[in-house]
Amino acid sequence: MARALQQSPAVAKGLTRGFTLVELMVVVIIVGILATLAVVGYRQIVQSSHVSEATSMVQNIRAAQEAYHSETQQYAGVSSCIPSGLTGGWYPADPVYQVMTGWGAACSASNGCGCVSSLPWTTLPVHVDGPVLFGYATIAGLAGVAPTISPAPTVNGAPLTFPTSPPTEWYVISAVADLDGNTANYTQIWADSWTNQVFVSNEGL
Repeated sequence: MARALQQSPAVAKGLTRGFTLVELMVVVIIVGILATLAVVGYRQIVQSSHVSEATSMVQNIRAAQEAYHSETQQYAGVSSCIPSGLTGGWYPADPVYQVMTGWGAACSASNGCGCVSSLPWTTLPVHVDGPVLFGYATIAGLAGVAPTISPAPTVNGAPLTFPTSPPTEWYVISAVADLDGNTANYTQIWADSWTNQVFVSNEGL
């Protein structure tokens, strides 16, 4: 009986032992790291989906240009130029952070760029699934006349070059958006009639 009474406090002490402060801090740090990784991963997935929207739209515009060319033997220069930066006449509107714009709206010239009044965007049979986050522009020209784009386009700092004397009619497509709210950096996408590639500059910015 005496031996049983001597052992009971030790058993009780073992049952009431809790976590130490160090152990709790380690758990909190691990949870914080996992939460940070989850948030960063989620943002990358969202930004990737937006870039996918733009590359899909650029391919749709490319297909529309080819369809227009098969009927008229020329490409549709529905934009007067490729705007520089986030403002200046993108269609359907200059892109704004986290703002979606419906396709099909009228647009007007801004800072020298914008829609060509005699050749509206509705001229191109572009298939659109819903509102878009990016702004779009497409210019076109005749054989022998090189595209004039100022400033010269770059993809992640490397120059994007076009033929100085195109052998055939041509088009250039560009899309732009501010995906992270920092207007100093933005994502821009390029495509042209000389290659089947789509070039993405500053993906996720």
